[in-house]
Amino acid sequence: MLNRRKLLASAAVAGSVALLPPPRARAATPAGEALDWIAAHRGDVGAAVDDGTGRRIRHRADVPMVLASTVKVVHAAAYGRAVAEGRLDPAERIRVGDWDIRHPWVSDGGAHRQSLLALGVPCDEFGIAHDPEQRVALDDLVRSMILYSDNAAPDYLRHRLGDGALHRAGAAGGWWRPDVRSFQGETLQLILPELAGRTPAQRRAVGDRLAAKFIHSEAFRTEVAYRIPSMPATSDAQWPWTQGTGRGTAAQVAGMHRALAHTGGIARDHLEVAFASRVPEGAVAVGFKGGSLPKTLNLGMSVRWRDGRVGSLALLLTGVGDELLAAPGGFLEAGLAAVSTPSGFDGLARALGA
Repeated sequence: MLNRRKLLASAAVAGSVALLPPPRARAATPAGEALDWIAAHRGDVGAAVDDGTGRRIRHRADVPMVLASTVKVVHAAAYGRAVAEGRLDPAERIRVGDWDIRHPWVSDGGAHRQSLLALGVPCDEFGIAHDPEQRVALDDLVRSMILYSDNAAPDYLRHRLGDGALHRAGAAGGWWRPDVRSFQGETLQLILPELAGRTPAQRRAVGDRLAAKFIHSEAFRTEVAYRIPSMPATSDAQWPWTQGTGRGTAAQVAGMHRALAHTGGIARDHLEVAFASRVPEGAVAVGFKGGSLPKTLNLGMSVRWRDGRVGSLALLLTGVGDELLAAPGGFLEAGLAAVSTPSGFDGLARALGA
Protein backbone atom coordinates (compact mmCIF):
# COMPACT_ATOMS: atom_id res chain seq x y z
CA MET A 1 0.00 0.00 0.00
CA LEU A 2 1.22 3.50 -0.81
CA ASN A 3 2.50 5.29 2.27
CA ARG A 4 0.36 8.46 2.28
CA ARG A 5 2.59 10.08 4.92
CA LYS A 6 5.65 9.72 2.69
CA LEU A 7 3.73 10.92 -0.35
CA LEU A 8 2.42 13.95 1.52
CA ALA A 9 5.93 14.78 2.74
CA SER A 10 7.22 14.53 -0.82
CA ALA A 11 4.46 16.83 -2.02
CA ALA A 12 5.52 19.41 0.53
CA VAL A 13 9.19 19.59 -0.42
CA ALA A 14 9.28 19.01 -4.17
CA GLY A 15 9.37 21.70 -6.81
CA SER A 16 8.22 25.28 -6.98
CA VAL A 17 6.32 27.65 -4.73
CA ALA A 18 3.95 30.42 -5.69
CA LEU A 19 5.39 33.94 -5.53
CA LEU A 20 2.96 36.38 -3.96
CA PRO A 21 3.59 40.01 -3.03
CA PRO A 22 4.69 40.50 0.58
CA PRO A 23 2.55 42.41 3.08
CA ARG A 24 3.07 46.14 2.84
CA ALA A 25 4.30 46.31 6.43
CA ARG A 26 7.52 44.40 5.81
CA ALA A 27 9.31 42.24 3.26
CA ALA A 28 10.37 38.75 4.36
CA THR A 29 13.79 39.34 2.81
CA PRO A 30 14.69 43.06 2.62
CA ALA A 31 15.16 44.47 -0.86
CA GLY A 32 18.69 45.49 0.07
CA GLU A 33 19.64 41.90 0.79
CA ALA A 34 18.23 40.82 -2.56
CA LEU A 35 20.28 43.53 -4.31
CA ASP A 36 23.36 42.42 -2.37
CA TRP A 37 22.84 38.89 -3.68
CA ILE A 38 22.46 40.21 -7.23
CA ALA A 39 25.63 42.29 -6.89
CA ALA A 40 27.57 39.25 -5.72
CA HIS A 41 26.20 36.96 -8.45
CA ARG A 42 26.00 39.12 -11.58
CA GLY A 43 26.86 36.16 -13.77
CA ASP A 44 23.75 34.37 -12.52
CA VAL A 45 21.31 37.18 -13.33
CA GLY A 46 19.38 38.12 -16.45
CA ALA A 47 17.71 41.54 -16.37
CA ALA A 48 15.71 43.69 -18.77
CA VAL A 49 14.23 46.90 -17.39
CA ASP A 50 12.51 49.82 -19.09
CA ASP A 51 11.00 52.30 -16.65
CA GLY A 52 8.95 54.04 -19.34
CA THR A 53 10.93 57.28 -19.17
CA GLY A 54 13.73 56.20 -21.50
CA ARG A 55 15.95 54.64 -18.81
CA ARG A 56 16.85 51.03 -19.50
CA ILE A 57 18.93 48.25 -18.04
CA ARG A 58 20.02 45.23 -20.05
CA HIS A 59 22.20 42.71 -18.26
CA ARG A 60 22.57 39.31 -19.91
CA ALA A 61 19.12 40.10 -21.24
CA ASP A 62 19.42 37.75 -24.23
CA VAL A 63 20.92 34.78 -22.35
CA PRO A 64 18.45 31.86 -22.09
CA MET A 65 17.74 31.00 -18.47
CA VAL A 66 15.38 28.67 -16.61
CA LEU A 67 11.93 30.24 -16.76
CA ALA A 68 9.89 28.30 -14.20
CA SER A 69 6.37 29.76 -13.99
CA THR A 70 7.22 33.09 -15.59
CA VAL A 71 6.46 31.42 -18.93
CA LYS A 72 2.78 31.31 -17.94
CA VAL A 73 2.46 34.87 -19.18
CA VAL A 74 2.43 33.29 -22.66
CA HIS A 75 -0.45 30.98 -21.74
CA ALA A 76 -2.35 33.96 -20.33
CA ALA A 77 -1.75 35.90 -23.54
CA ALA A 78 -2.95 33.00 -25.70
CA TYR A 79 -6.06 32.68 -23.56
CA GLY A 80 -6.72 36.40 -23.90
CA ARG A 81 -6.42 36.23 -27.70
CA ALA A 82 -8.74 33.22 -27.84
CA VAL A 83 -11.35 35.02 -25.74
CA ALA A 84 -11.09 38.18 -27.83
CA GLU A 85 -11.53 36.13 -31.01
CA GLY A 86 -14.49 34.18 -29.63
CA ARG A 87 -12.68 30.84 -29.55
CA LEU A 88 -12.96 30.48 -25.77
CA ASP A 89 -15.66 31.61 -23.36
CA PRO A 90 -14.38 32.70 -19.92
CA ALA A 91 -17.72 31.66 -18.40
CA GLU A 92 -17.53 28.10 -19.78
CA ARG A 93 -18.06 25.59 -16.99
CA ILE A 94 -15.24 23.07 -17.13
CA ARG A 95 -15.03 19.73 -15.37
CA VAL A 96 -12.67 19.83 -12.38
CA GLY A 97 -11.54 16.28 -13.09
CA ASP A 98 -10.15 17.39 -16.47
CA TRP A 99 -8.06 19.98 -14.62
CA ASP A 100 -7.05 17.65 -11.77
CA ILE A 101 -5.76 14.91 -14.07
CA ARG A 102 -2.95 17.22 -15.18
CA HIS A 103 -1.71 17.56 -11.59
CA PRO A 104 0.68 14.70 -10.65
CA TRP A 105 0.34 15.47 -6.93
CA VAL A 106 3.71 17.16 -6.34
CA SER A 107 6.14 19.83 -7.53
CA ASP A 108 3.82 22.83 -7.30
CA GLY A 109 4.22 23.88 -3.67
CA GLY A 110 0.56 23.11 -3.01
CA ALA A 111 -0.65 25.59 -5.64
CA HIS A 112 -3.26 23.30 -7.19
CA ARG A 113 -4.80 22.48 -3.82
CA GLN A 114 -4.80 26.16 -2.92
CA SER A 115 -6.53 26.93 -6.21
CA LEU A 116 -9.31 24.43 -5.60
CA LEU A 117 -9.86 25.49 -2.02
CA ALA A 118 -10.06 29.15 -3.08
CA LEU A 119 -12.85 28.15 -5.48
CA GLY A 120 -14.72 26.26 -2.78
CA VAL A 121 -13.93 22.87 -4.32
CA PRO A 122 -13.51 20.20 -1.59
CA CYS A 123 -10.33 18.20 -2.20
CA ASP A 124 -7.90 15.87 -0.50
CA GLU A 125 -4.50 16.76 0.91
CA PHE A 126 -2.88 16.23 -2.50
CA GLY A 127 -5.19 18.69 -4.25
CA ILE A 128 -7.51 16.19 -5.96
CA ALA A 129 -11.18 17.13 -5.92
CA HIS A 130 -13.55 14.84 -4.04
CA ASP A 131 -16.03 15.22 -6.92
CA PRO A 132 -14.33 15.26 -10.33
CA GLU A 133 -17.66 16.14 -11.96
CA GLN A 134 -17.86 19.48 -10.17
CA ARG A 135 -17.64 22.46 -12.53
CA VAL A 136 -15.78 25.76 -12.33
CA ALA A 137 -15.49 28.65 -14.77
CA LEU A 138 -12.65 28.48 -17.28
CA ASP A 139 -11.68 31.98 -16.22
CA ASP A 140 -11.22 30.76 -12.65
CA LEU A 141 -8.68 28.22 -13.90
CA VAL A 142 -6.72 31.01 -15.60
CA ARG A 143 -6.92 33.17 -12.49
CA SER A 144 -5.47 30.26 -10.50
CA MET A 145 -2.63 29.88 -13.00
CA ILE A 146 -1.57 33.48 -12.48
CA LEU A 147 -2.47 34.19 -8.85
CA TYR A 148 -1.50 30.85 -7.28
CA SER A 149 0.79 29.60 -10.07
CA ASP A 150 -1.16 26.39 -10.56
CA ASN A 151 0.82 24.11 -12.90
CA ALA A 152 -2.09 22.03 -14.15
CA ALA A 153 -3.81 25.12 -15.58
CA PRO A 154 -1.25 25.95 -18.31
CA ASP A 155 -1.28 22.33 -19.43
CA TYR A 156 -5.08 22.44 -19.62
CA LEU A 157 -4.91 25.61 -21.74
CA ARG A 158 -2.22 24.09 -23.95
CA HIS A 159 -4.51 21.09 -24.50
CA ARG A 160 -7.42 23.35 -25.45
CA LEU A 161 -5.49 25.84 -27.58
CA GLY A 162 -2.52 23.93 -29.02
CA ASP A 163 1.13 24.93 -29.30
CA GLY A 164 0.42 26.98 -32.42
CA ALA A 165 -1.84 29.37 -30.54
CA LEU A 166 0.70 29.69 -27.74
CA HIS A 167 3.49 30.41 -30.22
CA ARG A 168 1.38 33.02 -32.01
CA ALA A 169 0.63 34.72 -28.71
CA GLY A 170 4.33 34.75 -27.91
CA ALA A 171 5.20 36.16 -31.32
CA ALA A 172 2.68 38.98 -30.83
CA GLY A 173 4.69 39.96 -27.77
CA GLY A 174 8.03 39.66 -29.55
CA TRP A 175 8.83 36.16 -28.26
CA TRP A 176 9.54 33.71 -31.09
CA ARG A 177 8.45 30.13 -30.31
CA PRO A 178 8.42 30.21 -26.51
CA ASP A 179 9.15 26.89 -24.82
CA VAL A 180 5.67 25.88 -23.63
CA ARG A 181 6.39 22.25 -22.85
CA SER A 182 4.14 20.37 -20.42
CA PHE A 183 4.59 21.19 -16.73
CA GLN A 184 3.12 17.79 -15.92
CA GLY A 185 5.55 16.09 -18.26
CA GLU A 186 8.49 17.84 -16.64
CA THR A 187 7.37 16.78 -13.16
CA LEU A 188 6.97 13.18 -14.28
CA GLN A 189 10.56 13.22 -15.57
CA LEU A 190 11.65 14.36 -12.11
CA ILE A 191 9.76 11.48 -10.51
CA LEU A 192 10.98 8.97 -13.14
CA PRO A 193 14.47 10.26 -14.04
CA GLU A 194 15.42 7.12 -15.96
CA LEU A 195 12.85 8.14 -18.58
CA ALA A 196 13.91 11.78 -18.88
CA GLY A 197 15.01 13.20 -22.21
CA ARG A 198 18.51 14.59 -22.51
CA THR A 199 17.96 17.45 -24.96
CA PRO A 200 15.21 20.11 -24.91
CA ALA A 201 13.47 18.44 -27.84
CA GLN A 202 13.63 15.06 -26.14
CA ARG A 203 12.39 16.53 -22.86
CA ARG A 204 9.37 18.03 -24.61
CA ALA A 205 8.56 14.82 -26.49
CA VAL A 206 9.06 12.54 -23.49
CA GLY A 207 7.08 14.92 -21.30
CA ASP A 208 4.12 14.88 -23.67
CA ARG A 209 4.16 11.07 -23.83
CA LEU A 210 4.35 10.70 -20.05
CA ALA A 211 1.65 13.30 -19.47
CA ALA A 212 -0.69 11.50 -21.88
CA LYS A 213 0.06 8.19 -20.19
CA PHE A 214 -0.66 9.68 -16.76
CA ILE A 215 -3.99 11.05 -17.99
CA HIS A 216 -5.15 7.81 -19.61
CA SER A 217 -3.59 5.00 -17.55
CA GLU A 218 -4.59 4.29 -13.95
CA ALA A 219 -1.81 1.70 -13.72
CA PHE A 220 0.78 4.34 -14.68
CA ARG A 221 -0.64 6.76 -12.13
CA THR A 222 -0.22 4.07 -9.48
CA GLU A 223 3.39 3.51 -10.57
CA VAL A 224 4.07 7.25 -10.34
CA ALA A 225 2.53 7.45 -6.87
CA TYR A 226 4.79 4.69 -5.61
CA ARG A 227 7.87 6.42 -7.02
CA ILE A 228 7.19 9.85 -5.49
CA PRO A 229 8.59 9.10 -2.00
CA SER A 230 11.98 8.24 -3.52
CA MET A 231 12.17 11.19 -5.92
CA PRO A 232 14.92 13.82 -5.48
CA ALA A 233 13.72 16.04 -2.65
CA THR A 234 16.36 18.74 -2.03
CA SER A 235 17.26 21.72 -4.20
CA ASP A 236 20.74 20.25 -4.80
CA ALA A 237 19.30 16.89 -5.82
CA GLN A 238 16.72 18.50 -8.10
CA TRP A 239 19.16 20.97 -9.68
CA PRO A 240 20.20 18.75 -12.62
CA TRP A 241 16.51 18.34 -13.50
CA THR A 242 15.83 22.06 -13.06
CA GLN A 243 18.60 22.97 -15.50
CA GLY A 244 16.85 20.96 -18.21
CA THR A 245 13.46 22.67 -17.84
CA GLY A 246 12.18 25.31 -20.26
CA ARG A 247 14.29 28.39 -20.90
CA GLY A 248 13.82 31.91 -22.18
CA THR A 249 15.42 35.31 -21.79
CA ALA A 250 14.77 38.34 -19.61
CA ALA A 251 14.19 40.39 -22.76
CA GLN A 252 11.48 37.97 -23.90
CA VAL A 253 9.70 37.94 -20.55
CA ALA A 254 9.82 41.72 -20.17
CA GLY A 255 8.64 42.15 -23.76
CA MET A 256 5.56 40.01 -23.15
CA HIS A 257 4.61 41.99 -20.07
CA ARG A 258 5.07 45.27 -21.91
CA ALA A 259 2.99 44.07 -24.85
CA LEU A 260 0.12 42.92 -22.63
CA ALA A 261 0.23 46.14 -20.63
CA HIS A 262 -0.27 48.06 -23.87
CA THR A 263 -2.90 45.85 -25.49
CA GLY A 264 -5.09 45.21 -22.45
CA GLY A 265 -7.80 42.59 -22.33
CA ILE A 266 -8.60 39.74 -20.00
CA ALA A 267 -5.00 38.49 -19.79
CA ARG A 268 -3.82 41.85 -18.49
CA ASP A 269 -6.69 41.88 -16.02
CA HIS A 270 -5.45 38.62 -14.49
CA LEU A 271 -1.83 39.76 -14.35
CA GLU A 272 -2.85 42.92 -12.49
CA VAL A 273 -4.59 41.16 -9.59
CA ALA A 274 -1.68 40.08 -7.38
CA PHE A 275 -0.22 43.57 -6.87
CA ALA A 276 -3.55 45.42 -6.81
CA SER A 277 -2.82 46.60 -3.25
CA ARG A 278 0.76 47.61 -4.08
CA VAL A 279 0.23 50.04 -6.96
CA PRO A 280 2.74 52.93 -6.73
CA GLU A 281 1.46 56.48 -6.43
CA GLY A 282 0.65 57.86 -9.87
CA ALA A 283 0.28 54.41 -11.43
CA VAL A 284 -2.87 52.66 -12.62
CA ALA A 285 -1.85 49.03 -12.14
CA VAL A 286 1.02 46.58 -11.76
CA GLY A 287 1.12 43.40 -13.84
CA PHE A 288 3.00 40.49 -12.32
CA LYS A 289 3.97 36.87 -12.84
CA GLY A 290 6.74 35.30 -10.84
CA GLY A 291 8.24 31.84 -10.87
CA SER A 292 10.54 29.61 -8.88
CA LEU A 293 12.18 26.23 -9.05
CA PRO A 294 15.11 24.81 -7.08
CA LYS A 295 17.91 27.42 -7.16
CA THR A 296 15.77 29.59 -9.48
CA LEU A 297 13.85 32.79 -8.72
CA ASN A 298 12.21 34.88 -11.44
CA LEU A 299 10.02 37.93 -11.85
CA GLY A 300 8.17 39.49 -14.78
CA MET A 301 6.38 42.79 -14.23
CA SER A 302 4.79 45.84 -15.84
CA VAL A 303 3.61 49.17 -14.43
CA ARG A 304 1.00 51.30 -16.17
CA TRP A 305 1.05 54.99 -15.31
CA ARG A 306 -1.80 57.50 -15.47
CA ASP A 307 0.05 59.55 -18.08
CA GLY A 308 0.12 56.56 -20.45
CA ARG A 309 3.69 55.41 -19.76
CA VAL A 310 4.41 51.72 -19.37
CA GLY A 311 7.36 50.29 -17.49
CA SER A 312 8.46 46.68 -17.80
CA LEU A 313 10.92 44.44 -16.01
CA ALA A 314 12.19 40.89 -15.95
CA LEU A 315 14.67 39.58 -13.40
CA LEU A 316 15.81 35.97 -13.77
CA LEU A 317 18.10 34.53 -11.07
CA THR A 318 19.84 31.18 -10.98
CA GLY A 319 21.97 29.51 -8.31
CA VAL A 320 19.77 31.00 -5.59
CA GLY A 321 20.01 29.59 -2.06
CA ASP A 322 17.12 28.08 -0.17
CA GLU A 323 16.92 31.04 2.22
CA LEU A 324 16.07 33.56 -0.51
CA LEU A 325 13.72 31.09 -2.19
CA ALA A 326 11.84 30.59 1.06
CA ALA A 327 11.43 34.34 1.65
CA PRO A 328 11.40 36.15 -1.72
CA GLY A 329 9.63 39.28 -0.53
CA GLY A 330 12.69 41.49 -0.75
CA PHE A 331 13.37 40.32 -4.30
CA LEU A 332 9.84 41.29 -5.32
CA GLU A 333 10.15 44.64 -3.58
CA ALA A 334 13.45 45.34 -5.34
CA GLY A 335 11.89 44.52 -8.70
CA LEU A 336 8.87 46.75 -8.18
CA ALA A 337 11.07 49.60 -6.97
CA ALA A 338 13.39 49.25 -9.97
CA VAL A 339 10.57 49.66 -12.48
CA SER A 340 8.63 52.32 -10.57
CA THR A 341 11.09 54.62 -8.74
CA PRO A 342 14.32 56.38 -9.75
CA SER A 343 16.06 55.25 -6.56
CA GLY A 344 15.01 51.64 -7.10
CA PHE A 345 16.18 51.77 -10.72
CA ASP A 346 19.52 53.20 -9.61
CA GLY A 347 19.88 50.56 -6.91
CA LEU A 348 19.42 47.70 -9.35
CA ALA A 349 21.74 49.36 -11.86
CA ARG A 350 24.46 49.61 -9.21
CA ALA A 351 23.97 46.02 -8.18
CA LEU A 352 24.40 44.92 -11.79
CA GLY A 353 27.34 47.24 -12.43
CA ALA A 354 25.32 48.95 -15.18
